[in-house]
Amino acid sequence: MKHAFWVCLQFLIVLLPNAAQAGDAIIIGATPLQQRFLTCVAQISADDLRDTPNPNERLTIVILEHHKFLETRDAFHAHKTKLAFSSLQARRIYLSARMLGDFDTLLRCITHELGHFATQSVYEDHAERAADRIRLRTRQACVSPIQ
Repeated sequence: MKHAFWVCLQFLIVLLPNAAQAGDAIIIGATPLQQRFLTCVAQISADDLRDTPNPNERLTIVILEHHKFLETRDAFHAHKTKLAFSSLQARRIYLSARMLGDFDTLLRCITHELGHFATQSVYEDHAERAADRIRLRTRQACVSPIQ
């Protein structure tokens, strides 16, 4: 019952009216500094995501406490992942809050997940090739959310 409530709450948050335009990322569960960083990364990768299915729908990044992340991961049968996974169909990236204390881990994971979207591939090596390009641009343009 708790899981169903959590999933419904996430969908309600996404459907609420927002000042952001279609195509802008929705960030759930982040501090203001983390939100600015993740928004910056999403904006940098926008060109890479233009040719994906439903490019006008918003990409959603959800940060969950680690135990909630593990529950959500299990619900999506993404058992191999430890800190992040994506649902390409739902245009969602799920991140464990555990990664937010280390900039290199956060940068590696968020760009890797965006790489899955950019390539529309579940294969890790495909995602990593796209992630390398996004990481380079992110390091040049986005301020670290970790101080």
